[in-house]
Amino acid sequence: MGKLTINDFNIGDNVFHKSNRKLNMVVIQIHTEINEITCQWVDTKGQTQKNNFLPEELDKADNFSSPIFLG
Repeated sequence: MGKLTINDFNIGDNVFHKSNRKLNMVVIQIHTEINEITCQWVDTKGQTQKNNFLPEELDKADNFSSPIFLG
C-alpha cells in the first residue's frame, strides 16, 4: 500500500508511527485544515500522551498486522 493521506484515517483507528511499530496509538482528532492527526497512547510509565502527526508519518495497525499466508 502507498502512503496514506488524511482521508484514509478515522477517529478510533489503531495506528503506529512508521519509525516505531511497537508504539500503538489511537487517532483521537483529525485536523484536515492543517493536515495533521492527533494520536493518544499510554507510555511505559502509565501516563497518557498525545501528539500531532502528519498522515505520511503513520500507518494503520490493520495494514501491519495482516496475516501472511504461505502456500
